[in-house]
Amino acid sequence: MASPMPPESALQKQKKSAMNFHSMQHCQSCRMQEHLLMHQLPPALREELSNLSFRISLPAGATIFHEGDDPTGVLILRKGRSKVTMSSPEGRTIILYLASHGEILGLSSVISNTKRQVTATAIEPCELDLVRREEFLSFLSRHEDQFKAALDELAMQHTCILEAIRRLSLAPSLVANVARFLLGLNCPETAEQTNRIHLRLTQEEIAQQLGTTRESITRTLSRLRKEHVIEQRGHTITIQNRAMLEHLAAARPDEVALKFA
Repeated sequence: MASPMPPESALQKQKKSAMNFHSMQHCQSCRMQEHLLMHQLPPALREELSNLSFRISLPAGATIFHEGDDPTGVLILRKGRSKVTMSSPEGRTIILYLASHGEILGLSSVISNTKRQVTATAIEPCELDLVRREEFLSFLSRHEDQFKAALDELAMQHTCILEAIRRLSLAPSLVANVARFLLGLNCPETAEQTNRIHLRLTQEEIAQQLGTTRESITRTLSRLRKEHVIEQRGHTITIQNRAMLEHLAAARPDEVALKFA
């Protein structure tokens, strides 16, 4: 008869909990640190791809491409960050994920030769390399390993979009969603976990990422401050009661309502 598994230590439980919240939020600061296609390029192929590209500089707020645009090429984000969004006919916008240095924008539409299904917007000054569709596909056809890496990166982006659906549709309450968002900004996979968070998004962008309104985000953060779960000074949030924040992230709506009654 197999011996029973030893009980988890408090530290193991804490780490497991943190990793779960990290997964829910797909921690934007490290979601795709190793962008598979660009990371795996040897120097010779990196130079070959560079020779096919055109450098573009865009200010913060500029649109990189719109939903419905033709797939003229891929854009490799060399500097800065952008948000990838989807909009409804009524004008409601949700952020699917944030793109950072090394990520390839427009990959799906270029490979499938379909209209852009998302909009990419610079949220800080960006430098991008544009590689036209025909030349990029020719590059992939010449290098089998890079073609496989491109498919792997597509799969990662698909996972991010599924996580966005989970975040928008399956959270038990807005308070739980905001709690998960804040916990996810701690990045235990790449650095020591800290209770201090520097927000790099506006409240409007957080609302777009969580599928709600800026006013709702403002009210929820205010409630968390009032209950001394968090403290906020400008763009810096300090988690004062991590256990409560984790409880709220996992709580049912009636439990959240009871806590804040």
